[in-house]
Amino acid sequence: MNKYILTLILFITFTSCTVTRQYYNFEHYGTESIKTNSDFKYVARNVMGKAKTTIKLSAWKKMRQDVVTDGLLADAKSQLPSLDNNQAYANLSVDLLRTETGKGGPQGISVLKEIVLECVVSADVIEYIN
Repeated sequence: MNKYILTLILFITFTSCTVTRQYYNFEHYGTESIKTNSDFKYVARNVMGKAKTTIKLSAWKKMRQDVVTDGLLADAKSQLPSLDNNQAYANLSVDLLRTETGKGGPQGISVLKEIVLECVVSADVIEYIN
C-alpha cells in the first residue's frame, strides 16, 4: 500500500498543469483620414486580414518558428481586398494577440514552451463620389 502512495506522490510531483496566458493590444484609426469635403459611400464593411506565427521553445533552448514572410502586420494587410480608384480604407483596426503556454509554477508560467503571435487587421472600404 505504501508503495502505491509513494508512486502516486511522485507522479503528482513530476507532472504539472499546463498554463496559458493571453495578452491583447489594439489600435484603432477612425475616420480622421477621410476627406470631409467629399461625399463617399461604403463599398464593404469589416473586411479582415489575419496572420499568425508560432514560436516553440524546446528543452534545449532551440527555437522553431513558423515562417512569416514580410512581418505579421504586412501579411495581414496583404489579405485585405485591393482598392480601386477613388477608394480608401476607413475605420482601420489592428488587433495583436499573444498567447503563451507553458508549465505552471507558483508565480504563473515557470517553463515557457510556446508563444503564438496573431495580428488581425479589419477595415471598411469607402469610395469617394465625384
